Amino acid sequence: MEVLRRISNNFRLQVACLIGFVIVGALATLVVGVPWTEDRERAALEADMNEVLALQKETINGIFDKFRLMTGVVARQPDVSMLFRTQNKQIAQFTAEQLVVRFAGLSGAANVQFVRPDGNVLAQANNQRFAPQRIDDFLIDAASQGRLGRATLQLANGDSAYGFSKGVSSNGKIVGIVVVYVDLQQLGDAWGVLSDPIYVTDRLNRQIASNQLASSLVDLEVHAISTNAKLIEVEGLLATSQFMAKSEYLPLLDWRLAVLKSYQPVERAKDQILIIIMLSWIVVGGLVFVALQRRHIAVARLSAQKATARELEHRVQLRTSELRKEYDDRIAAEAALRQAQTELMQSAKLASIGQMSAALSHEYNQPIAAIRAYADNAQTFLEQGKEETAKDNLARISSMTERMAKLSKTLKSFARKPGTTLRDVEIVPLLREAQTLVEPHANDKKVELELVDVDPALTVKGGSLRLSQVLVNLLSNGIDAAAGSAKSKVLLTTKSDQKEVVFIVEDSGSGVQTKDRETIFDPFVSNKDVGEGLGLGLSIAYNIVHDFNGDIELGASQLGGAAFYVRLPRKTQD
Repeated sequence: MEVLRRISNNFRLQVACLIGFVIVGALATLVVGVPWTEDRERAALEADMNEVLALQKETINGIFDKFRLMTGVVARQPDVSMLFRTQNKQIAQFTAEQLVVRFAGLSGAANVQFVRPDGNVLAQANNQRFAPQRIDDFLIDAASQGRLGRATLQLANGDSAYGFSKGVSSNGKIVGIVVVYVDLQQLGDAWGVLSDPIYVTDRLNRQIASNQLASSLVDLEVHAISTNAKLIEVEGLLATSQFMAKSEYLPLLDWRLAVLKSYQPVERAKDQILIIIMLSWIVVGGLVFVALQRRHIAVARLSAQKATARELEHRVQLRTSELRKEYDDRIAAEAALRQAQTELMQSAKLASIGQMSAALSHEYNQPIAAIRAYADNAQTFLEQGKEETAKDNLARISSMTERMAKLSKTLKSFARKPGTTLRDVEIVPLLREAQTLVEPHANDKKVELELVDVDPALTVKGGSLRLSQVLVNLLSNGIDAAAGSAKSKVLLTTKSDQKEVVFIVEDSGSGVQTKDRETIFDPFVSNKDVGEGLGLGLSIAYNIVHDFNGDIELGASQLGGAAFYVRLPRKTQD
């Protein structure tokens, strides 16, 4: 276990073990793989040789069967029998020469001879190469006994041939012999298309026929080739080569047919398996080395990460204590900011009331003056005994006081600090309150204020005071923008669907310029003259609407000026 632990922690030791493993594995694989490959390739070569031997054996039998049958057919011809019985030697010889030439030409035999029983040649088709003056005794004896004679012949010029003999009988007596010669070079020509050396030997181990490849092997030991395939070395014209050799005995001809296969495919297969095994182990070793290297890098990286993690943990602890202090400071700052925002909204309300003070003063002064006049008139009518007329004046005074009380109540409610809790807010009272607050300002600016009736049951989520402030700010801005325009009109409409309620405040003013559209909701941005506003109305309205999960957008009004769309979520019906 200690050794494994040391190896696991030592990269150089791991590489050394990997090299040793690759070497041992490669050697073990070579010891098994190379002999197995050689055996497999040698078996394939032997199978090829068996196939070649079987095919060429049939080729030899096919060539020789033709001439074997021809010999018997010629011997049984009546003309041939009559030829040997003719007493006139000149006529017999003339006729015999014509027949042998014809038979040789038709069959393709190397030579055809008509021979007397004593062995003397009567006539022959070839007077040159295949024309022995004395016939082989074996052929004469076999034919004289009525059998088919056959023998391998060695000619005077060193060439080899094969002869067939058959006796010509008349009245049960052998009167002559027909001998047919086969040129063994035909076999060599037939084997010329083969890519391997092939040859035949006779019973004396003499090479009697071969193809050109076999003839080029100058040191071919034909007698050493047995019926079992074996590896031999043969000296060629240029170099010594290795062959797999195998032979097969042909008992009918008393020949041995041998074929040789180059051993180079086996050597190439051995070289290939050697290269494949070496490359395979090199690739395996390379892959394992890459894996070990990656593991080493990963371990080193992990150690570095652990060290870094410890350092970061220490820094995080320090930073956490700092962040905790910053968090406490931010909570306090947010509380102060909310307080400041609330005070700012309240200040904006008071500023709005201050801006409308002239109109409100007129709204109060006019009823007070009317009350005084109606009171004086009522006193005069009472002195004159006109009680009904005095009662009418007193009723008008009562109406005026109710109007002033309603306006005072609305101002008092509007000036109160709003709460922060969201609740259900009815739309109709909200619109009436906003209308009450801005009507004096609209009358002062001589602007027509129109509110389209809405569904009394329509309700939104929000705060009544803050929503009232939004509508008052938007209506006041619309009144200021519409003042002096051709139509001098501000329109407040309400639309709704299943999800939201939209308040639309439109004016007939000159609208908002393109360069001011992006900053229209920013604080302290205003197009009014100095002293007429702080530029906080739209900014406060924007923040209030977003606190209610709504949205406010700027668009174009059908009246010619600007249009503000306040979208608020609608109360979900149970």
